[in-house]
Amino acid sequence: MIDNLNKIILKEYQKDASITYRKLADKIGESPSTVFSRIKQMKKDDIITGIVPLISAEKVGKPTTAWIKISLKIETDCCDFAAEIAKNDDVMEVHEIAGEWDILLKVKVNNNLALHDLTKEISKMPGIKNMESLIAFCTIKEDPRITFEIKEDNSEY
Repeated sequence: MIDNLNKIILKEYQKDASITYRKLADKIGESPSTVFSRIKQMKKDDIITGIVPLISAEKVGKPTTAWIKISLKIETDCCDFAAEIAKNDDVMEVHEIAGEWDILLKVKVNNNLALHDLTKEISKMPGIKNMESLIAFCTIKEDPRITFEIKEDNSEY
């Protein structure tokens, strides 16, 4: 569990991870050394698992977003299948899910033909019983940042 100060730091840090510790500290009213040590500890604890830029998929030629639902044959190991499919560079997310489907993928590709080719490639993987694709017409909101409930009274972290 993380305390309120860590939540405040993470909320601001997610907005722009290129911010200096000094600027972040000034923004939240803490010392740079506190911010540095907190971020360092959160990295060590795998709360912060990496720092990557947010890239416009459309501007780099991957404007098509789709989800692929996969149902596996009963004898197929879901974890092994998920690990194997996660190796594909066009696959952004892999989720093992409950219900009628076993795996949910989020993919970003160049166009509908690329999606067609990707689904053909995936359908050749052993263990698939059924597969269905959903394509986004347009994206209203896509934000990987985590939200936090932050206490207004910051006197106690």
